[in-house]
Amino acid sequence: MKHTFTITKDGAAKPEKKAAMSYKKVLKSLTTSEPKWSGMIEYVNKKKKNVVHFIVNGRKYRTDSFII
Repeated sequence: MKHTFTITKDGAAKPEKKAAMSYKKVLKSLTTSEPKWSGMIEYVNKKKKNVVHFIVNGRKYRTDSFII
């Protein structure tokens, strides 16, 4: 797998790690079982930047890049 994604569901106590090839494939795997999924997906891209996607009701709400 290419990237390791940290997935935090709204209201969840601890984040879950999932390996996948792309952000789109992770989002699709989360929303097929629960179409109104809400939470946060975080990963490090190929340019070594930390990327965070906020998902509300199965759609991307806002994308922020944080430098750590």
